[in-house]
Amino acid sequence: MLIRSLYETDMDNRPAKGVATGLMNLVVVPLILIWTIAGVVIFPLGFLYMRLILKDSTPLATRRCIWIYGRVWQRITGLFVCFTRPEIKRGAFDTPGIIVVNHRSFLDTYCMNMLPVKDVCFAVRAWPFQIPLYNIFMKLAGYINIESDSWEKALSVSRQNLKNSSFILFFPEGHRNCDEQMIRFYSGAFKMAIENHVPIIPICLTGTQDLLPPGRYFLKPAKIKMEILEPVFPEGFQGETGHLLLKKHVKAKMAECLTKMEMGKDV
Repeated sequence: MLIRSLYETDMDNRPAKGVATGLMNLVVVPLILIWTIAGVVIFPLGFLYMRLILKDSTPLATRRCIWIYGRVWQRITGLFVCFTRPEIKRGAFDTPGIIVVNHRSFLDTYCMNMLPVKDVCFAVRAWPFQIPLYNIFMKLAGYINIESDSWEKALSVSRQNLKNSSFILFFPEGHRNCDEQMIRFYSGAFKMAIENHVPIIPICLTGTQDLLPPGRYFLKPAKIKMEILEPVFPEGFQGETGHLLLKKHVKAKMAECLTKMEMGKDV
C-alpha cells in the first residue's frame, strides 16, 4: 500500500516518518472515532441477534461484538501498521486455558483479535473499569477485576468460563512496560492455571510500544508481530511453590522469544 510504503521503504528517513506520523493521526484517529461511535450505535442490534438468534450468553455475545470492533480497528490502523499474524501452534487452543501476554501499550488489548479465538475473558486491573462507556462493555463481557474482586470470586468466574470453553487472558506484568525487558510477573494467572488444571498459553507481542507507548498521546506507524508459544501444562509444577516455578518457566520462555523477535530472528 502506498501510504504504508512511506515508512517501510526507509525506516531511518525522518522526513518520511514524520509525514507518515502526521498522516496517520489525521486519517486514522478520526476514522477510529467514527467507528467507535458507529460501533456503540449498532451494538444493541448485534447483541440482540447473538442473544436471540445465536442463543449466546450475555458475556459471549458482548465478547463477539468486541472482537468484531477490534477487527475493524485493525483494518483501519492497518493503513499505517504492519500486522504479522502468528503461526498457530498445533494443539495450542484445543482446550480452554490461561493466556498470558507481555504488556507494552494500552492498545495491546486491541491486538488480541489476532488470536484464533473470540471467546476471551480478560482479567485486568481496576482502572479500565473506571473509564466511562468502556466499563459498560467490560461488565457486560464478564471481565475479571483482579484488583477489586476477591481471589475466591476471580477463581469462581474463571472456572465457569473455562467450563464454557472460554479462555482467560492476563497481562502478568500488571501494567504497561515499553522496555524490551519484561518486568516482574504477578502470580494470579499461574495460580489460576494450577487450580483449574488448565494450560498456560504464552503470547509474545512486539511493536505496540512504537504505536502508542505509555505517556504518549499520538500514534506512530509500527510493525506489530505476535508469536504464540507452546502451551505449558501445570502438571509438572505442583506443591506450595508450584505457581512460582510455573511463572519463572513461562517468563523465561517468553523472554527468549521476545529477544529473538526484537532481533528479527525466526522463533
